[in-house]
Order: sequence, then C-alpha cells, then structure tokens
Amino acid sequence: MAMTERLYHLDPYLKEFSARVVRKTGQGVVLDRTAFYPTGGGQPCDFGTLNGVDVTDVVEEGEEVVHVTTGAVDGEVRGVIDWDRRRDHMQQHHGQHMLSEAFVRVAEAQTGSFHLGAEGCTIDLDKEVAALDVERAETLANMVVCENRRVQVGYYGMEEAKGLPLRKPPPAVVGRLRIVTVDGFDCQACCGTHPRTTGEVGVIMVTGLERQKGATRVHFVCGFRALREARENARVLRALTGKLSAGRGEIEKALDRAQEDFADTRRRLVAAEKKLAEHLGKELAARGTVVVEAFEGKDLEYVRAVATQVAAVPGRVAILAGTGESSCLVLSRSQDLGTLDLRPIFKDAIQAIQGKGGGTPHFVQGGGPGKDVRAALKAAEDRIRANLGA
Repeated sequence: MAMTERLYHLDPYLKEFSARVVRKTGQGVVLDRTAFYPTGGGQPCDFGTLNGVDVTDVVEEGEEVVHVTTGAVDGEVRGVIDWDRRRDHMQQHHGQHMLSEAFVRVAEAQTGSFHLGAEGCTIDLDKEVAALDVERAETLANMVVCENRRVQVGYYGMEEAKGLPLRKPPPAVVGRLRIVTVDGFDCQACCGTHPRTTGEVGVIMVTGLERQKGATRVHFVCGFRALREARENARVLRALTGKLSAGRGEIEKALDRAQEDFADTRRRLVAAEKKLAEHLGKELAARGTVVVEAFEGKDLEYVRAVATQVAAVPGRVAILAGTGESSCLVLSRSQDLGTLDLRPIFKDAIQAIQGKGGGTPHFVQGGGPGKDVRAALKAAEDRIRANLGA
C-alpha cells in the first residue's frame, strides 16, 4: 500500500493539481498525490472533480487517501478543488483555534471537541462559562483577527513539541507532529487546513450557548458565514421593527407589550370558552341519561368543562371526546349513580386513540395520538348503557 502525497499540507491554497491513479477500491480511487483534504480532526472533506467527474467524499485508509467519485476515473487525472468550500472550512477551523485559545485565556476553559457543520460550528468546553466570559473570549479572538497575525505550520518530534507552548497535550503519534501556530497567541497540533494569516478568518461570531452541568457548548460561525448570519439578523430585525412599529432600541419593550396583550387576550378567551362549555353542558344534559358528543378542534380542558356540567344534573352520564392538537376522552357521571365505576370502561375505550389517563369512579379523563374518537365513544357508550340497562 503506497503513501499518498498530501499536497493540501504543502499548500492549502492549491486549487488544481495533476496526479495518477495508483489503485481502485470499492469506494473510489487512490491517487499518488492529492490536494483533496480527507475528513478528519473535526473538519469535513473537500469536494471537487477529477477529470470532470464529481468527488463526493474523501477518506483516509491508512497512509492512502481514497476519493469517492460519481463515475469512472483512471490513468492521469486533473483534480480541481471546490475552493469556496475549502476557504469556508479554513475560516471555520482556524476560527475555532483562536476561539478555543481565547477561552483558555479568559476562563481557563479547554476545548474537548470541535464540530464543523454545514451551517454552523460548535466547541465543547470542559466547564460552565459565564455569558460575560463568552463575550470577552469572542472579543479577544476578533482582536487577533484584526491584528492579522501570521499563521505558521511546522513539524516537530515529540521531544521538541514538549518545549512548545501547546494549548493542550499533543496526541501520541508515530513520526513528527504537525503544529499550527498563531504568532504570540495559539499553538496546537492539527492536521487541518489553515490560512496564512488570522485576518483571512474574518469575523468570529458566537451565535448561541448550551450549558450543561460542568460543560458549555458554544455555537459560532466565522468569515462569510458570519456575514450571512449578520445579514439574516438585520433582515429579521427590520421585519420586527416594521411589524411592531418600533425602533431597534424599543423593540424589546414592544415585544413585552405584545406578549402581555396576547396573554390577556388568551385569559379572556379561556374564560369565555369555559362559560360557553358550561352553558353547552346544561343543554346537553337535557337530552337524556347518556350524553355522547365529539367536539371538533377542542382540547381536554374544554371537554372536561362540558362533562362536569352534564354530570352536575342528577342521573346523567357524559361520554365526550375532543380533537384538538391531540385526541381526548372524558367520562363523567352524576354522584347519584354510585354503583357505576367508569374506570374500567375508560381503560378499554381509550385504547381506540392509543391513549392513557385515569381518574375516579365518577370522573376519568385522558388523551392520545389516535384519531378514531368515534370508536372510543362507541366503546364507552355500549358498556355504560349495558351497565345502566339503558
């Protein structure tokens, strides 16, 4: 098995190259040399073409790099890298190096893992980090970007590496370590592709945080992704200021007022629906001993209010269902029908909507994802009428 020459390590800006197919595999082809970066170290692989044939995946197999293609490739090849994808990955990956070092300096928080996704990136820190320290780390990383410091790559033996100011201990490897250094700031073993200067990373923007016990996940974007994020944020802000008729500095207060108005309207609506349900319950109770009804688009709270009102009339049983966000079933009886235990009847009937619930002998309720409320109503009605002899 021959070793593939890694051109992306020699020149991460190389966009085109020539090579020779040395072996075909079940997945694709192995070249004698390649500028295609394979997935590894948290960085996704490069895309592009070989002799005009699309490269859809690049993976390492030992010392070889396998290129997965959409068609046949043989002999001498001309490779072309998807430069926009490579540049984006360089921005995100190097931005991660600077952000990780910034968290060490600001909060003594080490990065345990890094993920570079199609839309955003994350680093997982080994401690809970305060919001102020996140802002300070973001600012520090962007200061280093603005200073346009040199980024250098060198190869060192394990003993040599011990004398370097590495951010974290290097992995145990056979051979020499590849060390990426930002002048006077960061130093870390890494196999990824990196820019010549920090300025090429562009803005580093933290977009979110997830805190867990003893850890923090930081979401971020860099470079052109940060530009897209800023544009989208500005678009949303313009839309909100227009809809709320408020300036940017007043939008939070306007949203608070809108939420208060909505909550008040909802409270009034719930109260009105409860009165309507109570009124409807009285009307339904006049039908006779057993009342069966399905309410389209109504939730459990509404159905329960109707059932309670029906059962307030002596000698009545309510068998009611609703089809709101999920299906619900309520069985209720008046207190004078003391020999009728609704629980076993409900347990069987609720199966028709794959639901669960419970209650007392005179009142049971529950819900489920199933839609066949008619079957649930009929199952309960048949059992109840049999028990009452109605």
